[in-house]
Amino acid sequence: MRYYESLYIVNPNYEQGKLDEVMKTVSETISDYGFKIINHLAWGKKRLAYNIQEHKYGSYVLLHFETESLENLDSFERFMVLQKPILRNQTVLLDDKPDKQSEKAPSREEDKKDLTKGNTEETAKPSDKDQSKDNKDDLKVVDEEVSEPEETEPEEDQSDKVEENEEDE
Repeated sequence: MRYYESLYIVNPNYEQGKLDEVMKTVSETISDYGFKIINHLAWGKKRLAYNIQEHKYGSYVLLHFETESLENLDSFERFMVLQKPILRNQTVLLDDKPDKQSEKAPSREEDKKDLTKGNTEETAKPSDKDQSKDNKDDLKVVDEEVSEPEETEPEEDQSDKVEENEEDE
């Protein structure tokens, strides 16, 4: 059994209903080709690294599937390229079977609870006094790390050699 991951970017102007239709079309087509879907998740709208068809954003969708035969993989790739709502897609072979993921996203209330639980300590900015104390400690460490420069023999002055060569000529 071979496992694949396909990530595709859908036009960001589509509402959730239209995005669901695109995902349903891809799911039906992949089933027609004899592939078994493991995960099909919408990641949401994200900013693109560069504009694609004059779009700055795109709706990302992740698809994990498995198959035993490779004969329809090229047909699936061609299908994805020909779909107008899909701006870009890429399918890669996976080494291991991906874990089954649920599409349930945390609600906004759960996000608020996570923010108030104690994460404030990590994100709290230290006061100026704490920063100055840390800077003094850093300076001490720097002073300890600096070593005395080694004494070297002074090099002969190059200008003297040039003058001697001129006199010889």
